[in-house]
Amino acid sequence: MAHNPYQKASQAYQKKNDETLTPLQIVVELYKGLLRNTKFARDHWEKGQLDVMCTYIQKNFDILEALQSNLNLEEGGEDAAFLDRFYTVIFSALTLAPSKPDPLKHFNDIIAYIQQVHDRWYALAYPSQPIVEDAQPSLVDAGETRAQ
Repeated sequence: MAHNPYQKASQAYQKKNDETLTPLQIVVELYKGLLRNTKFARDHWEKGQLDVMCTYIQKNFDILEALQSNLNLEEGGEDAAFLDRFYTVIFSALTLAPSKPDPLKHFNDIIAYIQQVHDRWYALAYPSQPIVEDAQPSLVDAGETRAQ
């Protein structure tokens, strides 16, 4: 079996079927995890469950670290440089979100920013398929009550 450069990233997301996914599809799944975890963090912030919010933010840190550590800045050119900055900005934004004057807006801005990059990855991984919204956008829709 060939070495998968996103194996660490997929483990951070705890994806069980990453053996059947292409590297681009794994990246899409990781971005889905970033979106889902950020939405859960936002929702737990709203409920005052800061410990659970922090659990979801930590899950995102794990995903971001794995994605960033797999960038090839020498061969990746401008795209790799953009992604390196993007991951750093998201990491910082998640760290600061609870202390912002309007954390809800800040979380929503982070979600929108991640969504834009997710959509680009999705178009690369699934060129003939329309973009599918995440199946679990919030605690209300997912019935989520605790960090998994």
